[in-house]
Amino acid sequence: MLTEERHQLIMDILESQNVAKVLDLVTATNSSETTIRRDLQLLEEEGYLKRVHGGAKIIREVTPELSLTIKENIHMEEKKQIAKWVGELIKDNEVIFIDSGTATYQVLPYLKDKKIRAVTNSVIHAQYLSSIDIPTIVLGGQLKMNTGAIVGNETLKQLEKYHFSKALVGVNAIHHQYGLTTPEEEEALVKQAIIEHAEETFILADHSKFETINFVKFGELTDGKIITDYLPAKFHSLYKEEIQIVEVTPK
Repeated sequence: MLTEERHQLIMDILESQNVAKVLDLVTATNSSETTIRRDLQLLEEEGYLKRVHGGAKIIREVTPELSLTIKENIHMEEKKQIAKWVGELIKDNEVIFIDSGTATYQVLPYLKDKKIRAVTNSVIHAQYLSSIDIPTIVLGGQLKMNTGAIVGNETLKQLEKYHFSKALVGVNAIHHQYGLTTPEEEEALVKQAIIEHAEETFILADHSKFETINFVKFGELTDGKIITDYLPAKFHSLYKEEIQIVEVTPK
């Protein structure tokens, strides 16, 4: 068995059991105890697991929310690649919802000259859409300073009136078991409502979002089509065929 295959099998076992004994991993991989202990040390150094007495346990850390300023500079090229692909999906005469976030913001330049209507819960997005002459409805509610999103009961009430041909939704974390998650409960409720009111939903996520978990779940992996730059190879086996993942620059 190749090293990568052995590592993937170890992680698959830990994903399903949370904890595994060294001797069980030896049997499952048909490897020596020395090899497994070396594998566990390497996987621990890479942050995938924590070694415990006689075995290992998987690490399930909640990813903290970063400020908008920081997120603007993370994986920007990947976000632009995703945005270009998504922008080409938008056709004239559509009504689209554009969620707040840095990944969805990168789509906006590709909407120039399209005959569409937009709805957004981001004042930042609304300003850009206005600059390229896209008729835009900005949802009302409470402005969250750290993310630039508009949330709250007023936002949800307004969303009830609308129906979108497409929705572009941002996500903080994607996990094969825990679904789509985000740090803020109020933002999760808005994202959930957006998905419910859209004919098609596109979840925009660069590769770093996969197999991470955040505080509040807002959707299942089957609630939309996940658009990413690529899905890391070590995670391929975790995602079932019915989950739609589009890799715009597969590796």
